[in-house]
Amino acid sequence: MANTGLRRLVVVDPPALDLERARWMASAGRTILDEMKLVATVSEAVADCTLAVGTTARARRYNWPVWEPPELAAHVLDSPGPVAVLFGQEDAGLDNEALSHCRALLSIPTAGLPSLNLAQAVLVTAWCVFSEARDRGFEAEVPTRQGRRSGGAPVDRSRDPVPLATLDQQREVVDEGLDLLAETPYMLGRTREMVRIFLGGLLQRAHPDRQDLAILRGMIKKTRWKVDNG
Repeated sequence: MANTGLRRLVVVDPPALDLERARWMASAGRTILDEMKLVATVSEAVADCTLAVGTTARARRYNWPVWEPPELAAHVLDSPGPVAVLFGQEDAGLDNEALSHCRALLSIPTAGLPSLNLAQAVLVTAWCVFSEARDRGFEAEVPTRQGRRSGGAPVDRSRDPVPLATLDQQREVVDEGLDLLAETPYMLGRTREMVRIFLGGLLQRAHPDRQDLAILRGMIKKTRWKVDNG
């Protein structure tokens, strides 16, 4: 991350974490480790993001769009809000609950052997984002003799004047919608997980702001009142 100008690291419920060893292994990345955020769930990790992408080396049963690293990088730089890229444990990857927060999957092409070391997968992904940023005008600082990590001002992108809805806020609306749909024939033959993934991806593609979600929540509440009162 320090090599490629990324700063924000969030770690979800690590089974074992030795920060002193991590600082020793990556002395130039100590600032990132010092500012690292530890959370208990993936939901917490992506709560304030507007787009989440999950990495995978396996085919999945749901029809997520699959991006390669250069395509992901373009989406990251085009996104009007924070983007989360989720990496799973090296032995098991991401489970479906974690992927239910995602709009798309990231797959790194290889010459036949799909498995990559986790650190290598992160570096390939981060470098593609860095390369795309450079193509768009990002200029890294020249490293000093002391080996200070390079960095630079973020790429200037216009922002929507209305605050964008975070993934946490979007998920609340999706849950309210699912609770309502559970009382209708729509859910016959469909699982809650399946519909959650579809609705979550739809909202992420739309980049809704908080006013948009307020309108959707109002629709759901009025519909629920009608269902409950006949």
